Amino acid sequence: MNNLKATNFVVFGLGRFGTSLVHNLVAQDVAVMVVDKDAEKINDIADRVDQAIIGDASDEDVLDKIGIGDFDVAIFAMGEEFEATIMAMMMAKEKGTKHVVVKALDPRQAQILTRLRADQVVLPEVEMGEKIAKSLVNPNILDVIDQANGIAISEMRPDSAWVNHTIGEADIRQTAKVTIIAVIRNQQIMMPVTASLTILADDILIVIQNQA
Repeated sequence: MNNLKATNFVVFGLGRFGTSLVHNLVAQDVAVMVVDKDAEKINDIADRVDQAIIGDASDEDVLDKIGIGDFDVAIFAMGEEFEATIMAMMMAKEKGTKHVVVKALDPRQAQILTRLRADQVVLPEVEMGEKIAKSLVNPNILDVIDQANGIAISEMRPDSAWVNHTIGEADIRQTAKVTIIAVIRNQQIMMPVTASLTILADDILIVIQNQA
């Protein structure tokens, strides 16, 4: 996935992980469609998402009906149905979905999915739904280091519009609603930072964001 923010998501599978991911994507103010075979799960979440469809991810007619190739990101969270997951993932890639994310239940499944050219494989047991949601919406976010009391501290790549400009010139606090507290450059931590520091393309920024 390139560095442009993704804004259009479809999530297949409303188990614990899929549902958590949907809630966190919705909180990121992006368009979300959900698909699940269980009508009760669809009804429970329908009023929180843009579209909720009863259907089977491995059914090509369902993928065609929703226009799978038009989504920025398709997330297949039906880890318990491994064969269906593989079929759905491969069809989504063939139909032009920009970024295909697949849930795996264990490292063996993750290895198989990676070999089958999934763009991203997640093991929810070790990755929080909120952290994954943030990274999918904004690929510049590398890691959510900590979050408490409405404040998140994250590592992120610089936006291309900031590169070769000073922090003051880029007006990052206003345009991105984050405050840079440190910069990692050439494996060295620069802290504190000033408004006169010029941002380079390979920098990693440590930022604070108020999520209230």
